[in-house]
This record gives sequence, C-alpha cells and structure tokens, in this order.
Amino acid sequence: MLYGCFFALGCLFFLVGIVELLSSRGSATRSAPPMPARNPNFKPVPNNPLKPSAPLPPVQPAKSTLPTEPRGAMNAPQKLNWIKIGSRIRIRGLQQGELTLHVLGSVTFAELWQTSRGPQAPWVPTGQQFIGFWLETNRFLLNWQNRFYLLDESIPTSDVEIQRDFAPHAKKFAQSNQTADIHFEYPPAVWHIDDIGKFSIADLQGEGFNTLTPHAVGRFIHCSGDSQRALVLEDYEGGGGPDTVWLGVQIDENDIQPA
Repeated sequence: MLYGCFFALGCLFFLVGIVELLSSRGSATRSAPPMPARNPNFKPVPNNPLKPSAPLPPVQPAKSTLPTEPRGAMNAPQKLNWIKIGSRIRIRGLQQGELTLHVLGSVTFAELWQTSRGPQAPWVPTGQQFIGFWLETNRFLLNWQNRFYLLDESIPTSDVEIQRDFAPHAKKFAQSNQTADIHFEYPPAVWHIDDIGKFSIADLQGEGFNTLTPHAVGRFIHCSGDSQRALVLEDYEGGGGPDTVWLGVQIDENDIQPA
C-alpha cells in the first residue's frame, strides 16, 4: 500500500516536469521574431575596404579686374636725373635771385591712368615716372611732364576741404577731357587748372619725405597763376601721405643747374 502511494506520487512529479518543459519551449518560440524571407536577388557585398569618395571639383578663382593689356615697362625719370642726393644745385630766374641749395632726398612718382572710362575702371601705370627733390630750407623741387615747380610753402588740408575747394573744379576739368579753361579762387590767388591725374610712390630716398609711404596712391591737381605762381595739390588715399596744398613758382628746366 505504501509502495503504491510512492509510485503514484512519482508519476505526478513526472507529469508536472513534462508540462513545465513544454511551456518554456512554447514561450521561447513565441518571443523570437520571425526570420525575413530571403530576397532571391540579394547579392552579398564582398568584404573589401571602402573606396575613398571622389574629390570635390576645385573652386575657380574670381576673374581678375585688371585690364587684359600688359602694363607698360617702367621708365626711369628722364628729367633731372642728373641730380644726386648730397649734391648742390643752383636755381636761377627767381624774383629773390639765384639760390644754391643742398639736395637732401628724392621721391619718384609713377604716373597712373585708366584704360577705360568709368569709376570702376582700374588705374594702372603708364610706364612714365617723374621725380621730386627735397632741398634745404624746406623747398620741394618737382618735375611732371614738361613742367618744373619750386614749391616753398606747404598747407595741410583735409578731404572735407578738398571736396569743398578743389573737387568741383577738377570734376569739370575731367568731364571736358582736360580741355576746359577752368579758373577758381584759392587764397592767395586765382588759379588755372593745368593738369589732374593719379600717381603712386615708386621710390623714396634720403630725407624730407618721411611722412610718405612706399607704394602710396594719390591724386594731384597742378595749377598756374599770374607771375609764374604755381599750386600743387597732393591728395593721398588711405593715409599714404599727408594731404597737402603746395605753393610756389613754376620755373624753366634750363634754370636748374649743377652748383
């Protein structure tokens, strides 16, 4: 009797174990995601290293604003090129008489011009250069084209004063292709505009031009008055030099001689 009880209890445990085993398998089967159907056109990717991507196309530089014509070769100043720093020169034909002056420094101007009309047209060298000399007693000897100036008074000016005193007259002269007969008043005289233009500082030597910057760019107005009076305006861009009104006289090239 006791044996039969043990046998029945063992069968019960056996059945419970089978039920637990079947339940755990069913749960695992339900939790696993279904496998996707295989695509018949699928091709495996070979196990090769990735190729680098193609480089970006280079960015083209902006088109140059310079004119297509080649710049003229720079010619050394042809006038007064015999004057050397440290030498002395004699200037004749002056109302106060002949002067003998020591040469302290020099500045070389490169003439600029526009290859076409319009405010956006670039200014480029013409190839011509002109020279000026700083002399003792604070005199400025300047050559431009066929004109020669001995300037002995400098008046500092400003952009506001230039716009007020000179710009309207220079504009009229420019609009006439530099052919109009333009007169205007500026103390101490009435002046006639002879020439306007633009330049850059090509070279500085010696003393006297310490306030100028190499390669500075500026505009000029050259004027004449009665009794050989002369006025020269220098209007520099970007602080390249002091804006100055020079007063003096126009002289003849033959009156400039070695001392």
